[in-house]
Amino acid sequence: MDVQKKAEELADAIISSPEYQRLLAARAKVNGHQAAKVMLRDFQQKQLELHRKQMEGEEITPADEEQLQNLFGVISINPYIRELFEAEFAFSGMMMQVNDALSRVLDFPEETENAEGPKLEVPKKRILIPGQDR
Repeated sequence: MDVQKKAEELADAIISSPEYQRLLAARAKVNGHQAAKVMLRDFQQKQLELHRKQMEGEEITPADEEQLQNLFGVISINPYIRELFEAEFAFSGMMMQVNDALSRVLDFPEETENAEGPKLEVPKKRILIPGQDR
């Protein structure tokens, strides 16, 4: 059994999956609508800025968090961006399942038998918007 060949088969299966195809289609739709593309870019830049501050040891203020949360709420109204977020979430869930399956097989039995901690949960289809109850 050739590990590289199996890895390529897994990659092919992932590429063919409905989750990956949905993600590609959602990205294409966002890229095809200038307003959505700009909104998403601005949100991602703000996320990156806050992440950079955090990594450099700077304090993230409640105002910073609120600004990002408000921006997320605004861009989530856009149907193209919302679909992209939901597609990314579904794809991430599938990849977590793949990773979990590999981890179960590759972990040493004595480590996993006594391991206690949170179990991996598969995300649901819908995303949560901060500040909104569903």
